[in-house]
Amino acid sequence: MAPSVTDSPTITVVTCLRDEGPYLVDWVAHLLTLGVGRILAYTNDCSDGTEALLDALAPAGVIHVAQGACRDSPGPTPQWRALRAAWDHPAVAGAEWLLHLDVDEWIALTGPTTLADLIAACGRAQAIALPWRLFGCDGRFAPGEGPVPARFTRAAPEAMAYPALGAFFKTLFRRDGPWSGFGIHRPLQTAPPRFADETGHLDDALARSPKRILLWRGGKPAPGRLVQLNHYSIRSIHEFLVKRRRGLPNHTDKEIDLTYWVERNFNATRCRAIEPHLPAMAARAAELRALDGVAEREAACRAAQARALDEVLATPEGAALCGRLVLAAGSVAPEPRLGRHLVALQRAAVAGRQP
Repeated sequence: MAPSVTDSPTITVVTCLRDEGPYLVDWVAHLLTLGVGRILAYTNDCSDGTEALLDALAPAGVIHVAQGACRDSPGPTPQWRALRAAWDHPAVAGAEWLLHLDVDEWIALTGPTTLADLIAACGRAQAIALPWRLFGCDGRFAPGEGPVPARFTRAAPEAMAYPALGAFFKTLFRRDGPWSGFGIHRPLQTAPPRFADETGHLDDALARSPKRILLWRGGKPAPGRLVQLNHYSIRSIHEFLVKRRRGLPNHTDKEIDLTYWVERNFNATRCRAIEPHLPAMAARAAELRALDGVAEREAACRAAQARALDEVLATPEGAALCGRLVLAAGSVAPEPRLGRHLVALQRAAVAGRQP
């Protein structure tokens, strides 16, 4: 029997953080308004005050695991080590549903109003795909004021054939499903689960392909979409420069450079899917900032971000990249037929054969 929205399933979000303090309060507030009960946050080499801010957010259900606590856990990168340690944490072991998110990923429900509603709409599913939608810089040079979803409203087309990362997804999944642990995009499965796509329909290809991390539509939107994951991976030019200085938590050997920017800076259309959620988020964020120490520590994180930007722009490399980002004003998704050809070409090259 499908779960009822009145069942209020317990939901834990696991995240890995490094210098994300300026975005943390609004992001936590948004998740709480959607029905998330616990946020398990692992930190790694923070220098902007993120750890102190997480500690101040503890009364709201944020559990901070300080850097170094899982440094000796197995895994090739800090993020993988944290995810492997998280699997046995009480906040994960005791939850009914789990989700691994980064702070630049925001859930936009398009029909359901809470995650409990989404779970109910997906019936017997043990896993639900939350598809990325890439949001660009929206012409912003400096950060400006306000929460991320209010500042950046221009995005890629609803479905893109190329680049393929525009079709990546994250996974909301039942803890008691056929899993052996977290993955970056989907849990590590031990058997094919009942896997729903973003429309709520079970997708056999997703279930039987344990390494599949994209919803391949070939440039065709999915009618009846219930959810998307707004991915603000670049934000403004200034914020991107600070992100580059910080590095990536999973691909520690991957450069955050002009290529990274061009593959994500899509501003083709105005997307307002998340706007109905913003008033509740703002009210909850105000409550969080009223907690002891939260507002002060958030302000300290913002000041640290400003100092980091000054340091980047004082280097010839940082100043040059800043100018190049201005020149690369926005990326244009190729029309679907060409996009499908480019994806096929890339896959064939990786496989060592002609398309």
